[in-house]
Amino acid sequence: MKKVLSILFIILANHAVFGCLSASQNRLFPLGVTSAGLCVFETRLTRTEYMDEGNRAYEMNPGWLGVSFYKIYDKNHKEVYAEVLDTFKLFGQDQYAKVLGPSFEKALVLAKKNQDYLAAKPVSLMFCDYQVSHGKTSLVFDTLQNKVMVEIGNKTRSEVAAIFDSTSIASNVFEYLRPHLDEFTASAIQHRLYLNSIRQFQLGDKKLTIVHIGAGQTMELANGDFYPPGKAYKAKFPFKELSESIFTEQVLHHGHGFDFYIWN
Repeated sequence: MKKVLSILFIILANHAVFGCLSASQNRLFPLGVTSAGLCVFETRLTRTEYMDEGNRAYEMNPGWLGVSFYKIYDKNHKEVYAEVLDTFKLFGQDQYAKVLGPSFEKALVLAKKNQDYLAAKPVSLMFCDYQVSHGKTSLVFDTLQNKVMVEIGNKTRSEVAAIFDSTSIASNVFEYLRPHLDEFTASAIQHRLYLNSIRQFQLGDKKLTIVHIGAGQTMELANGDFYPPGKAYKAKFPFKELSESIFTEQVLHHGHGFDFYIWN
């Protein structure tokens, strides 16, 4: 992993990643499950702007760059296997699915090599444009126990321990928020984290929910640090097959986000 992070640092250092469109996302795309755990295609990408070579005038065109992996996670969100797949040079945001698609297929081939592999079946995809609560799903901050949790249906609460781990999939959000806080606690980040997309998958008799948790700036803040309420809405593109499960996640201004999975 240290080698991968070094490669990623070199890539970022050779691009102007600190402009107006700077952002990052660490994402999980489920492939299926085996006795070893949840198989995923994982991406760790940074967004920046680039100049259109066919236009002499500088234009803010969003683009992404970074690294992809094939990984297996256990039920406690711990990596049990990780393999680097591809390193991506800067590509336009409109090429997101096209560029990531072949890398996703590599991960799928690796997952299928497991004799007990059971494929994930996409069921639904909803967005809420970064809110604390999204329908029956909410972020819960236990300031006494210093825990951040995702609650589903007022019943199931899953602790997002990764948010406090600088080496986890939430490392980009940790590194974004930490310099601005006296201490990194559930109380300190209570009004700085939001939910965006919520994906649901069926894996045999099990259900998997993946929520995207993000932090960032917005010009639409209304009362203090609270993001204005919005309505949840369904994706306007197909989400029925694994081949359709790669999509562009929305980003807050200078936003940073990561995916968190819940078995329910």
